[in-house]
Amino acid sequence: MPASVMENISLTRYLDQRRILLLTEISSKKRVFELLGETLAEDLENVQAAHVTAELQARERLGTTALGEGVAIPHCRLENIDQIRCAIIKLDHPVDFDAPDGNDVSIICALVVPNEATEEHLQMLASLAEFLSKPSNRENLRNCETAQEIQEIFTESFDKHAA
Repeated sequence: MPASVMENISLTRYLDQRRILLLTEISSKKRVFELLGETLAEDLENVQAAHVTAELQARERLGTTALGEGVAIPHCRLENIDQIRCAIIKLDHPVDFDAPDGNDVSIICALVVPNEATEEHLQMLASLAEFLSKPSNRENLRNCETAQEIQEIFTESFDKHAA
């Protein structure tokens, strides 16, 4: 049986609790991307929120990043960053993401990666997809009421594999 792709991946080193948002009033995928741009660009020199938003939207135009079951993993490569950054948005009211199963999305795990981090980018995407494919993980995330609770779920799941 192949080893889990989550082995040797530590998502939590790329996830700051300030980039975990729990929201009740987001009305569209466009607004989700704008918020992701703002959140992921925060505290970065030489990176503008509008540029991050545009890059995430450009990737999305190639094909939806929704996996089905109410989750999506928007992602893109960026110049002027030196490590992967992750942001998570949990929505109380799901939005249409053109998911293959037709379900609206309420859990968004976004990644921006340095242009040169090809292998790490693919590993991180695979790890997130594996994690979010498990119904129990999705349910646990949906039941979270704070950013800290969400971060703890990711820490427990990813860091135990990366140890």
